[in-house]
Amino acid sequence: MKIKTIWIAVIAISLLSCKSQYKVAEINGTIIEVDSTFDSQSHSKMHNLVHSFKVELDSEMNEVIGNSVEQMEYSRPESLLTNLTSDVMKEYGDEHLPGGADIGVMNVHGHRANMPKGPVTVGNLFEIYSFDNTITFLELKGSDLKKIFDAYARIGGAGISSNVKLVIEDRKVKSATINGKPIDNNKIYQIVTLDYLAGGNDNMSAFLDAVSITDTGVTLRDIMIDWVREQTRQGKEVKSVLDGRIEVKE
Repeated sequence: MKIKTIWIAVIAISLLSCKSQYKVAEINGTIIEVDSTFDSQSHSKMHNLVHSFKVELDSEMNEVIGNSVEQMEYSRPESLLTNLTSDVMKEYGDEHLPGGADIGVMNVHGHRANMPKGPVTVGNLFEIYSFDNTITFLELKGSDLKKIFDAYARIGGAGISSNVKLVIEDRKVKSATINGKPIDNNKIYQIVTLDYLAGGNDNMSAFLDAVSITDTGVTLRDIMIDWVREQTRQGKEVKSVLDGRIEVKE
């Protein structure tokens, strides 16, 4: 009796272990062209659902969070907007890196709109910083940082924090200092930049030789929104200056 029971169990296990193998034999489908004919057959429930989301989104985007003293554009060799962004990035690094950040580095076309004069909304900052680029911390040798500045010289400038003084002549670096000091080839510098630039894009290939890289996962856009809110909380307006941090001599 026991032997019979054992054999039944073995057969049952064998049957259960034989799983069928499935493969896709055929795929069928059609292409539906979405055109004006759909406008005449509007779906009221879907329309109401989309409208509810739009109202909520518009409310968030139209929230005024600050006030800008003037319109800020982005351009080379420096500009009000690239200067502002780079300074805020360095400030973020100062708050989150041991010993603070040495410089902030931002590309010109990481901006996609100008900062308006007057009220600044959340939507304005979504337009300016439309990419989901994240703040990234790099440790970079001075010799490689010089290569970054060489790239600045070739392209005619980009975003850099105010503690940097870069003089360019004939598309070459004539002089470069950080906090008034020349760059030490062997020193490790703490850089605040974007994941896009840390990947060597937009002429920043020297970043690929970084000693270390830390992607914070925090978007530049969120940093800027928080910064503008904090300025307002402190009773300050959004300001920037052209201070000659990048000088191009003909």
